[in-house]
Amino acid sequence: MYRFSKQPLLLSLLAGLILSGCSSQTRPPATFSQADAFTPSDYTPGEFNANSLYHLLTAELAGKQGRFDLALDNYLQEAEATGDAAVAERATRIAQFLRRPEAVLKASQLWSRAAPDALEPLHIQANILLHEGRFETALPLLRKLLEQGGDEALALIGGRIDEMSPEIAGHYARLLSELQEDAPNRLDLLLTRALLLKQQQQPQAAARLLDEGLKLKPGQTELALQRAELYRQQGEPVRALALVERALKKVPDHGRLQAARAQLLLLTGQPARAWRAMRDLLAQQDNPQLSYYFALLLLENERWQESRTLLEQMLEQNSNTTAPHFYLGVIAQAQQQPEQALRHFLQVEDGPNLIQAYARALSLYDQPQQAAEVEALIDFAARKHPDQQEALVILYVEWLQRQQMRETALETLDQALASTPDSVNLLYTRAMLSTADESTRMIDDLRRALALAPNNPMVLNALGYTLTIYTDQLEEAHALISRALEQQPEDAATLDSMGWILHKLGRHSEARHFLQRAYDTYPDPEVSGHLIQVLWALGEQQAARELLTNGLQQHPDNEHLLEAASVIGVTP
Repeated sequence: MYRFSKQPLLLSLLAGLILSGCSSQTRPPATFSQADAFTPSDYTPGEFNANSLYHLLTAELAGKQGRFDLALDNYLQEAEATGDAAVAERATRIAQFLRRPEAVLKASQLWSRAAPDALEPLHIQANILLHEGRFETALPLLRKLLEQGGDEALALIGGRIDEMSPEIAGHYARLLSELQEDAPNRLDLLLTRALLLKQQQQPQAAARLLDEGLKLKPGQTELALQRAELYRQQGEPVRALALVERALKKVPDHGRLQAARAQLLLLTGQPARAWRAMRDLLAQQDNPQLSYYFALLLLENERWQESRTLLEQMLEQNSNTTAPHFYLGVIAQAQQQPEQALRHFLQVEDGPNLIQAYARALSLYDQPQQAAEVEALIDFAARKHPDQQEALVILYVEWLQRQQMRETALETLDQALASTPDSVNLLYTRAMLSTADESTRMIDDLRRALALAPNNPMVLNALGYTLTIYTDQLEEAHALISRALEQQPEDAATLDSMGWILHKLGRHSEARHFLQRAYDTYPDPEVSGHLIQVLWALGEQQAARELLTNGLQQHPDNEHLLEAASVIGVTP
């Protein structure tokens, strides 16, 4: 017998057969089956023998016939059996061709096992793991890549930073810090570390790193852009503009620097110069995305005319897009031109703003007597966009509720649920319309919604809060809200629910912690009312009175604040 790893001849002879199997064939191929196997012989793991030859020939013939799954299975089997790097690499290529990430991962791991010093399989594995968000699993691979000189690993890390949790970003930051000790002047390491610090909500530390890099290489483009963005986020657009303009002196034609300059001119109160800069850059580049970016930037800064000009140009240049109509509608609405706004909103045909366009269209109708027009508009939209019917019904129900037409809203929901009884969103919406007298139906709807979507944090929180208010099932309520909070730990409504259920359970100190966080995020009167009662229960009467007084000054008729006043015995 011969060790397969020392016999590249077979793969050389068969090389190219698999991918050529994609091409058309002049005659039907012979059929081939695993049943045609050679008579099994004694097999020694890691060695090449008749069985290995048979499986590899099977793989190549299967590839010629376009049966790539069979080819992959055989190559994976032989890669594992022989431990041969060339066979594992071949399996990896076929898995990549088939776009099967798990198979690519398995094959490339076999490749790494057979060729421990090869960087490419590590790169392939790290890329898949990062793409799938398996950052902790990818970390040791990236460490090995970077330590062995695989600098492309930095690009892999940089491309996924926005998806990392602060904790995971910290792990990667520590890895790069260790590597930078041996290469203090490597700006690519320094830049990636700064981005990781930003992801950890440490802007000051990120700024210090970027400043270090700019001392080493003043005006370096990526460092300047990132530092300028930090200045902008910290409310210092003048310093950001100065930095960008210095960098532009070195590379005056750099598109991203020019775009940043235009933005910063606008933010520093120089709209005429900003508009000139935008037009000059757009004249140099035929870039619809950049035009869209500038249009929205101008709209955000209430430069209506300039934004409209760019949006209308986009419609002229591409008649197949309807997305600009949404923002043209926003501009018309802001300028008190409701007929123009409605016309634009109803011309939005698809995209992420479709439902929002109809929501804004409905907001232009503000009288109950317009109900027939609104109903006709929603019916028209539902026929035009049948896949959006549920969302459109909910928009209509919300409009009816704003017009104090609750009974019509409930009838509409009942009809919709008769057609689609398993709609979580419709069940949730009907529950939210229910009153205290209808708490039984409210709980039934939410329990039904939860059965359909057991891990939906919105439903978990709503049911938990409803049980807190209307029942004595406080332990179940606490469990439901806890599950919701695990999924959305910063959500103000869920924090408020947790605070309130803890208060009901007599755990006032813990309740205060959650209610204060909710209030700091979203100082809604309902949250205020809850926090007031908890402060009072903790003996902090002065703080409770001050919060109540401030709340009633802004919302004198709010039921939650008035209830809090009644509970603590304070006359508004």
